[in-house]
Amino acid sequence: MSEPAILPNPPSSNTYGPITAGQLFERTFTLLRENFKLFFGIVLILVGVEIVFGGITAGLLGGNAILMGRSTVGPASLGKILFLMPIVFVGGVLLFILIQIIQGALFIATRAKLTDTSITVGDACKLAADRAGRLIGISLLIILRVIGYILLFALAFGILAGVIGAVGGLMHVVTGNSFSRGHLPGLGVIVFSVLLVLAAVIAYLLFWLWLASRYALSIPAALAEDLSVTESIRRSIHLSHGSRGRLYALFLAIVVADVAIAAVTVPFQLILGHGAYGNHGVAFGAIGLLLAGFRILASAFIVAVMGIATALCYYDLRVRKEGFGVVTPPSPAVPIAPADPWPLPPNERTGDVPIS
Repeated sequence: MSEPAILPNPPSSNTYGPITAGQLFERTFTLLRENFKLFFGIVLILVGVEIVFGGITAGLLGGNAILMGRSTVGPASLGKILFLMPIVFVGGVLLFILIQIIQGALFIATRAKLTDTSITVGDACKLAADRAGRLIGISLLIILRVIGYILLFALAFGILAGVIGAVGGLMHVVTGNSFSRGHLPGLGVIVFSVLLVLAAVIAYLLFWLWLASRYALSIPAALAEDLSVTESIRRSIHLSHGSRGRLYALFLAIVVADVAIAAVTVPFQLILGHGAYGNHGVAFGAIGLLLAGFRILASAFIVAVMGIATALCYYDLRVRKEGFGVVTPPSPAVPIAPADPWPLPPNERTGDVPIS
């Protein structure tokens, strides 16, 4: 496929791969450490807009409550909801557009650093914003596809649960156990139900990992190969098919990091939020803000890591499946025999005696 010049390709050596899962994380953190201002600057644009939007919404909510009264029920609450709905909708749309631009900017910045090309935060965001329409179309189409898959998953789980319930009820009737009020299920039924729920949760997580890895390379494909919306999604599916190990490792690491951050910060925030109403409300509130700031910065770090690693996975799969960036050595030249300085007649070149 064609490679339009968003950024130039490497001159000789292949810097794109192939790489293992361990090398993926090593190169990701190396690029982030060596170009911290670039990648964190891109992500902090999104973080700053989110903070400003959240502050404006909270300020409008508080001001609206003062204007409409202190009651939290009745017409005042309905008025607050109606007042904030268009603001939240417009802000959400703008935030969604900005997220797509930031994803594209992270890919463009990563590609620039792989090719040792100088680029700034503004340049990366501008190049991504020039193709914002295509990036938004890709994300919207992916959302529609994901919703369809979720409905299919829910339908399959509902059918399975219905079949299991019908079989269990039939066995209950066949064994002669009558249904009565206060009748508790047996230990086997309880264990089976718990295992079924755990299996459903695991299947749901694997389902989301499959979906994320299936469409994760759509935006890199659109920017690197100048593909349309549908072509980008098909390209992502083709590249990731049968080679999703590094993508699975990446998204599992992101999930583990998110869970760890939430497990550490959320309990403290709840405790501090409860203590803020006491005598030390100001101190507890300040500590709560620090924890919130820590979560925001940690989330920004995760976004930067995911953007860099996704770009590396895209190029790694192109190297593995298409030999992208591989420099083939020139074929050896065929030696040319020197010309005979004293040509002889054909019958004399071999020394044979002519037959008369």
